This record gives sequence, structure tokens and C-alpha cells, in this order.
Amino acid sequence: SGDLSTFPKIGTAKAVAELLFLRREKDQTGQQSRTRLLSESAKYSEDGKTLEFQLRTDIDVQKPELLLEQEGVSELVRLTLAKATLDSNDGQIMAVYASALQQNYDGPDGDALRESVASFAVTNNGQK
Repeated sequence: SGDLSTFPKIGTAKAVAELLFLRREKDQTGQQSRTRLLSESAKYSEDGKTLEFQLRTDIDVQKPELLLEQEGVSELVRLTLAKATLDSNDGQIMAVYASALQQNYDGPDGDALRESVASFAVTNNGQK
């Protein structure tokens, strides 16, 4: 058993994000997922205890022309922000995921979503 006190000791930001993404996908039920990790978004905090990344989900649209007419977009994309932390100091990874449709993410709702994820904090549960 190696040192798992920081994410870089586990692997690259992209590799750890991929593992968390795959674990989350495993918990989902239903159809084949059209979600993918945006690899370039995976990054660690300076202390290596926090990982942030983004996911993109392409949503099937039955009538793109109607969607374009009603919503002004021809495709539906959901962006998910993720933040995982080892700050609990008890060996557990705590994570938060927050999603919005692309057109909402690009507007004021996106700012609120980013602020919510940024504010995610975990208390120290370690034995000290």
C-alpha cells in the first residue's frame, strides 16, 4: 500500500479524473452514456489534495429543427463540473458534481454553478 495522501501520488490529473468518471458512470443505470471527460480540464490544486475536471454529455434530440426554432440551439449538451478532495484526511475521496445545459452554463447560471462547486469544502475527519 502506497502513499495516497495526495492525488499526484495516485496518478496524473487526467488518469484520476478518468477513474472518478468511470466510477460515477458505473453508478448510473439505463442507456449507454454519451458522456466524456474533457481531458484538458483535469487539474490539481497546488497542494495536490484537490482535483477539478469537467464532463460533457451529448443529449439525443429527436427534432433538432424544432429545438433550434424554440431554444435557438440545434444540439443539447450538458456540462458537468466536478471537484474531488482528499481534505477529510480519513482516506476517503469526497466529490461534488454539478451540471447545466450548455446554453445555461454559458449564461449567469454558469457563474452560480462554478461558485457552488468552488465553495465545496470537506471537514477534517482524520485522527490527529
